[in-house]
Amino acid sequence: MDSSTFTLAAHLIKWLGFLTSVYGVYFVVLALWGEWRKKIKPQKGAVPPETRFALFIAARNEADVIGNLIASLQRQNYPAELYDIYVAPNNCTDHTRGIAAACGARIFDPVGEIRSKGDVLTQFIRACMTENKYDAICVFDADNIVHPDFLQHMNRARQSGAQVAQGFKNSKNPGDNAVAASFSIYFWIIDRFYNSSREALGLSSFVTGTGFMATLPFLEKLGGWNTRTITEDYEFSAQCVLAGERVHYVGDAIVYDEQPLTFTQSWKQRRRWSTGNFDSSRYYLKDLCKEAVCRRSILCLDLAMTYLSPVIFVLSALGLAGQTLLGKYSLDGFSLPGQPLLWGLMLCLLLAALFTYKQNRRTLRGFCKAFGSFLFLLASWMPINLITLLRKQRKWEMIPHTRSISLEEM
Repeated sequence: MDSSTFTLAAHLIKWLGFLTSVYGVYFVVLALWGEWRKKIKPQKGAVPPETRFALFIAARNEADVIGNLIASLQRQNYPAELYDIYVAPNNCTDHTRGIAAACGARIFDPVGEIRSKGDVLTQFIRACMTENKYDAICVFDADNIVHPDFLQHMNRARQSGAQVAQGFKNSKNPGDNAVAASFSIYFWIIDRFYNSSREALGLSSFVTGTGFMATLPFLEKLGGWNTRTITEDYEFSAQCVLAGERVHYVGDAIVYDEQPLTFTQSWKQRRRWSTGNFDSSRYYLKDLCKEAVCRRSILCLDLAMTYLSPVIFVLSALGLAGQTLLGKYSLDGFSLPGQPLLWGLMLCLLLAALFTYKQNRRTLRGFCKAFGSFLFLLASWMPINLITLLRKQRKWEMIPHTRSISLEEM
């Protein structure tokens, strides 16, 4: 390689590093800005329970955990006549259906081939729209435990005008091992510094798969539930802002979600997420950018930044590969602040992890181990995304849920 080609390649690599660092700074700035905008919540008066809810659970071989979820839903501080619990068993080879029925849930049997939760939601929401009995649905995963005040807060959100709302996805088992702790930190950061900050800024939060509410009139406006990817929550978030509706974040509406216990489980789960992210970006990034410009929609612009993550990954991978090939180099008179930005982002990540860890009543003891596992979790995204870029995961693989924890134990 001649010197001019080497110099050009080195410049490109440095600019790629700078660009990806600035991308990270965008999210840090919004997180801090949102923290600054948050104010002490004013005392809210009582809101009468009016919303009629359909509580929906898609379940595949969840016999170990489905009973505790149903029990927590039956203990909501909300009039029992205003909500019904539905379990949709699909592809089951265990006793999920019988246990759910014995616990008092209504059974919704989907028909045809079921490849993902989105397929079940499509059928269930179509049935709800036909029946015209409910004002909103709330979606849960079978391994969840739900706080008794969840429906109270979602009722308040709906009466305040929210058409879509995401609750606080807390961790059900953060103390089990390092893998569970690292996933807990991951979701705590998302809730505190992504969803909560965006709620404070008037931007759209993110639907994170469970513990969310959507009104039937809004779903009718969308023509029902129409998702194509295996990450229906990620896709639905884009559909909301493209329809002019932001996802509200209701931090007081708490669900406790089971975290993976092994790295193999976490790998399978994130392979599914990665495939869905790449597919959703292919389907929606262009429309989000178009609406951000044509409609001057700040909601679409912000979500487009999130949907750019696969593009940023490709650029980061190219930069890393180029830097490895070129080795160490020095260019006189040319410098960019990519390296300081990167170290600054790492410091922000450390502080965010420590803050959320303490905020969720975890002690400093064990934090180093949990944070080390969290860094490994983040680093392992690189090979996962690289594999997904070359070969997407089309088959939905079940993650076993075995942590049978009752509401009293939370």
